[in-house]
Amino acid sequence: MDEAALIEGLGNDFAQDLVDSRITLFHNYLLELESNGCNLDMGLYEEVFRRFHGAKGTGGIYSMHCITTAFHQLENLLTLIRSPDNGNHRELFVKMHDELDLVEKMAHAWLDGERDLRKIFQERKASMHSHESALVLEPLKSVSNQIVAVLEDNGYEATLVSDGLEAMQSLLLRPYDLFITSEQNRFINGSELIGFIKITPRFSKLKTVYLTTEQKNEWAVYAPDIIIKKDSSLFSTLDYAIA
Repeated sequence: MDEAALIEGLGNDFAQDLVDSRITLFHNYLLELESNGCNLDMGLYEEVFRRFHGAKGTGGIYSMHCITTAFHQLENLLTLIRSPDNGNHRELFVKMHDELDLVEKMAHAWLDGERDLRKIFQERKASMHSHESALVLEPLKSVSNQIVAVLEDNGYEATLVSDGLEAMQSLLLRPYDLFITSEQNRFINGSELIGFIKITPRFSKLKTVYLTTEQKNEWAVYAPDIIIKKDSSLFSTLDYAIA
Protein backbone atom coordinates (compact mmCIF):
# COMPACT_ATOMS: atom_id res chain seq x y z
CA MET A 1 0.00 0.00 0.00
CA ASP A 2 1.43 3.38 -0.99
CA GLU A 3 1.56 6.35 1.38
CA ALA A 4 -1.41 8.16 -0.18
CA ALA A 5 -3.63 5.10 0.13
CA LEU A 6 -2.50 4.59 3.73
CA ILE A 7 -3.33 8.20 4.66
CA GLU A 8 -6.69 7.89 2.89
CA GLY A 9 -7.51 4.78 4.88
CA LEU A 10 -6.47 6.31 8.18
CA GLY A 11 -8.48 9.43 7.39
CA ASN A 12 -11.56 7.31 6.77
CA ASP A 13 -10.94 5.50 10.06
CA PHE A 14 -10.80 8.88 11.84
CA ALA A 15 -14.06 10.06 10.21
CA GLN A 16 -15.73 6.76 11.10
CA ASP A 17 -14.53 7.06 14.69
CA LEU A 18 -16.00 10.57 14.87
CA VAL A 19 -19.36 9.29 13.67
CA ASP A 20 -19.39 6.08 15.72
CA SER A 21 -18.22 7.30 19.10
CA ARG A 22 -16.23 10.52 19.47
CA ILE A 23 -19.02 12.99 18.71
CA THR A 24 -21.35 11.32 21.22
CA LEU A 25 -18.56 11.26 23.79
CA PHE A 26 -17.85 14.96 23.25
CA HIS A 27 -21.55 15.86 23.61
CA ASN A 28 -21.65 13.93 26.88
CA TYR A 29 -18.52 15.65 28.15
CA LEU A 30 -20.07 19.06 27.43
CA LEU A 31 -23.31 18.09 29.18
CA GLU A 32 -21.31 17.06 32.23
CA LEU A 33 -19.32 20.30 32.18
CA GLU A 34 -22.49 22.36 31.84
CA SER A 35 -24.20 20.57 34.72
CA ASN A 36 -21.77 22.22 37.15
CA GLY A 37 -22.74 25.74 36.07
CA CYS A 38 -20.01 28.32 36.61
CA ASN A 39 -18.15 25.97 38.98
CA LEU A 40 -16.23 24.22 36.23
CA ASP A 41 -14.67 20.85 36.90
CA MET A 42 -11.19 21.89 35.77
CA GLY A 43 -9.97 18.32 35.45
CA LEU A 44 -12.78 17.51 33.06
CA TYR A 45 -12.32 20.86 31.34
CA GLU A 46 -8.67 20.12 30.62
CA GLU A 47 -9.55 16.64 29.38
CA VAL A 48 -12.16 18.00 26.95
CA PHE A 49 -9.76 20.68 25.73
CA ARG A 50 -7.05 18.04 25.20
CA ARG A 51 -9.40 15.84 23.21
CA PHE A 52 -10.61 18.72 21.04
CA HIS A 53 -7.00 19.70 20.42
CA GLY A 54 -6.10 16.13 19.50
CA ALA A 55 -9.02 15.86 17.07
CA LYS A 56 -8.04 19.20 15.54
CA GLY A 57 -4.51 17.95 14.91
CA THR A 58 -5.67 14.62 13.53
CA GLY A 59 -8.03 16.35 11.11
CA GLY A 60 -5.13 18.45 9.88
CA ILE A 61 -2.97 15.38 9.23
CA TYR A 62 -5.66 13.94 6.93
CA SER A 63 -6.38 17.29 5.18
CA MET A 64 -9.82 17.63 6.73
CA HIS A 65 -9.28 21.36 7.04
CA CYS A 66 -12.88 22.35 7.77
CA ILE A 67 -13.12 19.75 10.54
CA THR A 68 -9.86 21.14 11.93
CA THR A 69 -11.35 24.64 11.84
CA ALA A 70 -14.46 23.45 13.67
CA PHE A 71 -12.39 21.91 16.47
CA HIS A 72 -10.34 25.12 16.66
CA GLN A 73 -13.61 27.00 17.18
CA LEU A 74 -14.56 24.51 19.89
CA GLU A 75 -11.26 25.20 21.65
CA ASN A 76 -11.94 28.92 21.60
CA LEU A 77 -15.48 28.51 22.88
CA LEU A 78 -14.10 26.42 25.75
CA THR A 79 -11.68 29.24 26.51
CA LEU A 80 -14.61 31.68 26.68
CA ILE A 81 -16.50 29.60 29.26
CA ARG A 82 -13.40 29.51 31.44
CA SER A 83 -13.44 33.31 31.80
CA PRO A 84 -15.26 34.40 35.00
CA ASP A 85 -16.50 37.47 33.11
CA ASN A 86 -18.60 35.38 30.75
CA GLY A 87 -21.29 34.22 33.13
CA ASN A 88 -23.89 33.28 30.50
CA HIS A 89 -22.36 29.92 29.65
CA ARG A 90 -25.56 28.28 28.40
CA GLU A 91 -25.37 30.01 25.03
CA LEU A 92 -21.73 28.99 24.65
CA PHE A 93 -22.54 25.36 25.35
CA VAL A 94 -25.35 25.49 22.77
CA LYS A 95 -22.82 26.79 20.23
CA MET A 96 -20.42 23.95 21.06
CA HIS A 97 -23.12 21.30 20.63
CA ASP A 98 -24.03 22.88 17.27
CA GLU A 99 -20.39 22.84 16.24
CA LEU A 100 -20.15 19.14 17.06
CA ASP A 101 -23.26 18.49 14.96
CA LEU A 102 -21.49 20.22 12.07
CA VAL A 103 -18.40 18.05 12.57
CA GLU A 104 -20.59 14.94 12.45
CA LYS A 105 -22.24 16.14 9.24
CA MET A 106 -18.84 16.79 7.63
CA ALA A 107 -17.52 13.40 8.77
CA HIS A 108 -20.50 11.66 7.16
CA ALA A 109 -19.84 13.60 3.94
CA TRP A 110 -16.19 12.52 4.04
CA LEU A 111 -17.19 8.88 4.40
CA ASP A 112 -19.51 9.32 1.41
CA GLY A 113 -16.51 10.37 -0.67
CA GLU A 114 -16.73 14.18 -0.41
CA ARG A 115 -13.24 15.66 -0.03
CA ASP A 116 -14.09 19.36 -0.27
CA LEU A 117 -16.03 20.13 2.92
CA ARG A 118 -15.99 23.91 2.47
CA LYS A 119 -19.48 24.09 0.98
CA ILE A 120 -21.03 22.33 4.00
CA PHE A 121 -19.03 24.50 6.39
CA GLN A 122 -19.79 27.80 4.66
CA GLU A 123 -23.49 27.08 4.08
CA ARG A 124 -23.98 26.28 7.72
CA LYS A 125 -22.09 29.38 8.84
CA ALA A 126 -23.99 31.72 6.51
CA SER A 127 -27.39 30.26 7.39
CA MET A 128 -26.98 30.40 11.17
CA HIS A 129 -28.06 34.04 11.46
CA SER A 130 -29.53 34.76 8.03
CA HIS A 131 -32.60 36.47 9.51
CA GLU A 132 -30.85 38.20 12.41
CA SER A 133 -29.57 41.73 12.81
CA ALA A 134 -26.73 43.26 14.81
CA LEU A 135 -26.02 46.78 16.03
CA VAL A 136 -22.35 47.78 16.36
CA LEU A 137 -21.02 50.72 18.36
CA GLU A 138 -17.25 51.01 18.09
CA PRO A 139 -15.51 54.41 17.74
CA LEU A 140 -12.46 53.13 15.86
CA LYS A 141 -13.44 52.91 12.20
CA SER A 142 -10.74 50.37 11.36
CA VAL A 143 -12.07 48.07 14.09
CA SER A 144 -15.77 48.63 13.41
CA ASN A 145 -15.40 47.83 9.71
CA GLN A 146 -13.76 44.50 10.51
CA ILE A 147 -16.45 43.71 13.08
CA VAL A 148 -19.12 44.31 10.43
CA ALA A 149 -17.23 42.02 8.05
CA VAL A 150 -17.18 39.23 10.67
CA LEU A 151 -20.91 39.71 11.29
CA GLU A 152 -21.78 39.60 7.61
CA ASP A 153 -19.66 36.47 7.15
CA ASN A 154 -21.85 34.87 9.82
CA GLY A 155 -25.08 35.88 8.09
CA TYR A 156 -26.02 38.91 10.21
CA GLU A 157 -27.40 42.13 8.80
CA ALA A 158 -25.10 44.65 10.50
CA THR A 159 -25.83 48.30 11.37
CA LEU A 160 -23.00 50.58 12.43
CA VAL A 161 -23.57 53.62 14.66
CA SER A 162 -21.08 56.31 15.64
CA ASP A 163 -21.94 57.24 19.23
CA GLY A 164 -23.92 56.18 22.29
CA LEU A 165 -26.87 58.45 21.60
CA GLU A 166 -27.28 57.09 18.08
CA ALA A 167 -27.04 53.56 19.48
CA MET A 168 -29.81 54.28 21.99
CA GLN A 169 -32.04 55.72 19.27
CA SER A 170 -31.42 52.72 17.02
CA LEU A 171 -32.22 50.27 19.83
CA LEU A 172 -35.53 52.02 20.47
CA LEU A 173 -36.50 52.27 16.82
CA ARG A 174 -36.10 48.63 15.70
CA PRO A 175 -35.42 45.18 17.16
CA TYR A 176 -31.92 43.69 17.08
CA ASP A 177 -30.66 40.23 17.95
CA LEU A 178 -27.09 41.25 18.86
CA PHE A 179 -25.48 44.41 20.23
CA ILE A 180 -21.70 44.88 20.18
CA THR A 181 -20.04 47.81 21.94
CA SER A 182 -16.84 48.95 23.59
CA GLU A 183 -16.65 51.31 26.59
CA GLN A 184 -15.49 54.75 25.45
CA ASN A 185 -18.19 56.24 23.25
CA ARG A 186 -19.49 59.78 22.97
CA PHE A 187 -22.59 60.74 25.03
CA ILE A 188 -23.36 57.29 26.48
CA ASN A 189 -20.67 54.72 27.20
CA GLY A 190 -20.85 51.01 26.50
CA SER A 191 -21.49 49.73 30.01
CA GLU A 192 -24.35 52.22 30.49
CA LEU A 193 -25.99 51.03 27.29
CA ILE A 194 -25.64 47.40 28.36
CA GLY A 195 -27.13 48.28 31.76
CA PHE A 196 -30.10 49.90 30.02
CA ILE A 197 -30.59 46.81 27.85
CA LYS A 198 -30.43 44.44 30.82
CA ILE A 199 -33.11 46.24 32.84
CA THR A 200 -35.49 46.77 29.92
CA PRO A 201 -37.93 43.87 29.35
CA ARG A 202 -38.31 44.51 25.62
CA PHE A 203 -34.60 43.68 25.18
CA SER A 204 -34.73 40.39 27.08
CA LYS A 205 -33.64 38.39 24.00
CA LEU A 206 -30.98 40.86 22.84
CA LYS A 207 -27.49 39.36 23.22
CA THR A 208 -24.73 41.76 24.24
CA VAL A 209 -21.01 41.63 23.46
CA TYR A 210 -18.61 43.98 25.24
CA LEU A 211 -15.16 44.67 23.79
CA THR A 212 -12.59 45.74 26.34
CA THR A 213 -8.91 46.47 26.79
CA GLU A 214 -9.00 45.54 30.49
CA GLN A 215 -11.08 43.45 32.86
CA LYS A 216 -14.01 45.26 34.49
CA ASN A 217 -14.55 44.05 38.04
CA GLU A 218 -17.92 45.66 38.75
CA TRP A 219 -21.02 46.27 36.69
CA ALA A 220 -23.70 48.78 37.61
CA VAL A 221 -26.55 46.40 36.72
CA TYR A 222 -25.66 43.17 34.91
CA ALA A 223 -22.62 42.04 33.00
CA PRO A 224 -22.83 41.56 29.22
CA ASP A 225 -23.46 38.10 27.79
CA ILE A 226 -19.97 37.92 26.28
CA ILE A 227 -16.82 39.91 27.09
CA ILE A 228 -13.99 39.86 24.55
CA LYS A 229 -10.57 41.37 25.02
CA LYS A 230 -9.36 43.82 22.40
CA ASP A 231 -6.13 42.14 21.39
CA SER A 232 -4.62 40.50 18.32
CA SER A 233 -7.20 37.68 18.42
CA LEU A 234 -10.23 40.01 18.72
CA PHE A 235 -11.81 39.21 15.36
CA SER A 236 -11.23 35.46 15.47
CA THR A 237 -12.60 35.32 19.01
CA LEU A 238 -15.64 37.36 17.99
CA ASP A 239 -16.16 35.00 15.05
CA TYR A 240 -16.18 31.99 17.38
CA ALA A 241 -18.43 33.72 19.94
CA ILE A 242 -21.20 34.72 17.54
CA ALA A 243 -21.06 31.73 15.17
